[in-house]
Amino acid sequence: MPLAMLRVGETACIKEIVGGRTVKGKLTDLGFVSGKKIKIHRSSGGPLIVAIGDNRVALGRGMAHKVIVDKEGCEN
Repeated sequence: MPLAMLRVGETACIKEIVGGRTVKGKLTDLGFVSGKKIKIHRSSGGPLIVAIGDNRVALGRGMAHKVIVDKEGCEN
């Protein structure tokens, strides 16, 4: 499921990033890598605020739809 579909407080594991080389590069630079645990902190209308490790990142909804996550099976 896309990251944008998660609710506030939910945690999931990044499975893949769909999109071109530019999108994948930008998201990878922000820490969005396969197997990483991610948590939604805010999801009210505008950009999503997500936690990846100790960092919080604002992510537009279009980009959030390109991050495919799974609610089960995170390694870290």
